[in-house]
Amino acid sequence: MPSVFVGTLLQRGALFEGADNADASAYIVARTISDLGGETIRKPSPEANLVIARMMAAETIWNVTRSEQPTSLNWYTKSIDDMIGVASLMYPEIKDDDAAAAHASGRFRDSREAQTVFFAATAITSQNNKVFENMRYALEEYRHFCLNGAFSTDRIYGAKGAAIKHNLERFNTLYELAGNDLTRVHRLLTMKLRMSDLQSVAAKYGIRVTGSELADEMVYGSIVFGPKVGNGFFQNLIGNHTPVTIDLWFMRTWGRYTGSLVRGQLVDGTLERLEKGVRKSMRSPAMRKLMHDAGVAIDPTALRTMDHQSLFSYAKSMRLFWEGIRRAYVAGKVKDDMTEKARKVTKSNEDASNLKQRLGWPLAAESIADALGYPVDSPKSAGTRKWIRDVVSLALDILEKQGYRMTAADLQASLWFPEKELFSVLTGRSPELMNTSYDEAMIRIAKNEGFSNDDISQALRSNGNGRRTGRKVPEADQRRFEGERVRLFG
Repeated sequence: MPSVFVGTLLQRGALFEGADNADASAYIVARTISDLGGETIRKPSPEANLVIARMMAAETIWNVTRSEQPTSLNWYTKSIDDMIGVASLMYPEIKDDDAAAAHASGRFRDSREAQTVFFAATAITSQNNKVFENMRYALEEYRHFCLNGAFSTDRIYGAKGAAIKHNLERFNTLYELAGNDLTRVHRLLTMKLRMSDLQSVAAKYGIRVTGSELADEMVYGSIVFGPKVGNGFFQNLIGNHTPVTIDLWFMRTWGRYTGSLVRGQLVDGTLERLEKGVRKSMRSPAMRKLMHDAGVAIDPTALRTMDHQSLFSYAKSMRLFWEGIRRAYVAGKVKDDMTEKARKVTKSNEDASNLKQRLGWPLAAESIADALGYPVDSPKSAGTRKWIRDVVSLALDILEKQGYRMTAADLQASLWFPEKELFSVLTGRSPELMNTSYDEAMIRIAKNEGFSNDDISQALRSNGNGRRTGRKVPEADQRRFEGERVRLFG
């Protein structure tokens, strides 16, 4: 697939000024389909899997052997260990057992318990947040846990704030169920069992696990936070490098290989909901004026005759229109009917979300734009997740035969930097801002906290920065754990 090989695309430079993710996706998909002879790869087969796996292996080798750019191959190993080392300057209990046992909160028995909290906070607050923001949010939640024995649930962290809040609440629930014992929480999160069994067990405690996995797929208990955050990223962070984290960047790599970068098909009913919402808003004089001023006022019936490109363009404009309305509404500049307010009274994000639901068209426009133009950022089904894991396994076999032995987490990390770099080049954004690693982010935070370069260098040179997951559990503890698992989960 020479046209969409990441090295080739990067060498071609910027696409054109003003390009966004939709423009970049269209550019890539057209070349993928050309490389594949006019057809996308829609389902697994021995031939298709080999095509994808060979591409995956080739790009992995290209990235880990190029010298002029940084590689993320050590993302889940040295980078995370160094991050722990620097974090221990501020929070010694994350690395040192004695410091954990002596912690003023009295919540930790050893450093692994502190790491369980810290890595859960890191994984949970990672959704749609850049690395530095993710690290800052994780430390904020870690501090809150140390002080209060629970994560905070009244903060909003980025565009996926609601999902993040839900998972923070879920960790608090697990902590309560485990009798405020973080060793038991760690064991529950690292327990491996069938998806259907986990769902049944969790349901007994009012926990609904909806991760997109097949019923007989073996998963980790941390999937309670979702297939990407829990079953992938959290496991990689704590030192389990077997699972592959299928995040939005991995999905863009997958879409580039298969031609499925853009869904290209509307969800049933979205066009009708857009038409209904636009018609309703056009009846309001204030809203109709806003729509005219923004250039999005149309005869709603015209939506039915638009081709996909025209429909995408309109939906994209409506997304921008809604964002303007949302900002004005939250700032208290307009009322619910879009007339101006004499006195500004700010609104919450929850109020804005309720308005979005009532209008109807913002959600429909987002769905249409996502379907017709923007890159697919998550697998569409449990079967797709399994397909991806099967291909990753095949790619690892190919790599090993060529002398590159690595884990699924290593492979995913090695593809992560160049994919982000590719989209930054095609859309004119800075790759440096997108490709910050966790140790770099933690060093920046430590400096902001007043630690010197010498302090940080000493922390990076010190031994024992590694994670506490490889320790052998004594046989007696294993038996006790099995008893606890039966008692807790049946």
